Amino acid sequence: MQHNQIKFKIAVLMFLGGFLFSCNTEGESQQAQQVPQYPVLKVTTEPTTLQRKYPAIIQGEEDIEIRPKIQGYIQKIYVEEGARVKKGDPLFKINAPQYAEMVRAAQSAVQNAEIKVRKTEPLVEDEIVNAYELDAAKLDLEAKKAALAQAQADLSYTFIKSPVEGVVGAIPYRTGSLVSPQGVTPLTVVSNIENVKVYFSMDEKEYFDFYTTYKGETVTEKLKEFPNVKLQLPNGSILQEEGTITAIGGLLNQQTGSARITAVFPNKDQKIRSGGSGKIIIPQSVSSAILIPQKSTFEIQDRRMVYKVKENRVFTTQIETMPTTIENDFVVTEGLSPGDLIVYEGAGSLRDSLQINPKTITR
Repeated sequence: MQHNQIKFKIAVLMFLGGFLFSCNTEGESQQAQQVPQYPVLKVTTEPTTLQRKYPAIIQGEEDIEIRPKIQGYIQKIYVEEGARVKKGDPLFKINAPQYAEMVRAAQSAVQNAEIKVRKTEPLVEDEIVNAYELDAAKLDLEAKKAALAQAQADLSYTFIKSPVEGVVGAIPYRTGSLVSPQGVTPLTVVSNIENVKVYFSMDEKEYFDFYTTYKGETVTEKLKEFPNVKLQLPNGSILQEEGTITAIGGLLNQQTGSARITAVFPNKDQKIRSGGSGKIIIPQSVSSAILIPQKSTFEIQDRRMVYKVKENRVFTTQIETMPTTIENDFVVTEGLSPGDLIVYEGAGSLRDSLQINPKTITR
């Protein structure tokens, strides 16, 4: 009997021990399950090419303002806005009849002066009059001829012709409008857009970084080393032809602290028009860049942050990035080193020092 009681007590103890062990194991399993799993990314470096973009304005290689040289009323407009013209093509006819009258009067004055010279010559030969009178008559003839040339030039100004080959801009005037050389608004602008000039600006720091990157002692030498640039049009498309940087402004803008830079692009199909806008794209090669996904970052009071992982816990870390992005990545300049682990996504649900179950992923 006593033997059976001992066996019963042993069985109870074994049952209780197994039960307690089972409860303890289950508790540890539940505790492990409470540690959230997050994907993490190992920071590495890689060579890459950055594309810096700058807002730009576009102008023709030549933008010639067409202005009248005389006052009068527009009698005829020979062209339409946007039309292509060649050098010498008529643009406007100004009705100013007084200039035709001035030409006729000047022609008569020249004829009278010529008659006087012809009459004076034999008198000088016969020594009837002094030779000085002939000299005076000839000088008067030259003056009358100069007046005629001026009158003819003024009359020619009633026909306004294109000084260059190009495209006609807006025409704010209509037939019958009074125009004069003192007018503020030109009759139109003829733009030579065989090539276009694209103007953009860099801030002072970017300018010096860019300028010192390339070899050369003078601006001219450095310009030869600058990379070709691209032009992004307002619809997002990229112009197929590349451009070259041809000039850097001699002065920094005192108000904005920026340098004005000029790039020239070929425009054979005349697709780009003067007065347009776009974005200049400048490539910049980086031998070892730290790239991290934009979605791995978050902002706190205008500071960009990531969650760095150490010993399975996350810690808020401030980083510095270049203003230029590559697709969906930031280029990190400070705050991270190769080999660091950062939370890949889901930072919005984390807090500092939280324990996580990291799962390393590759992109």
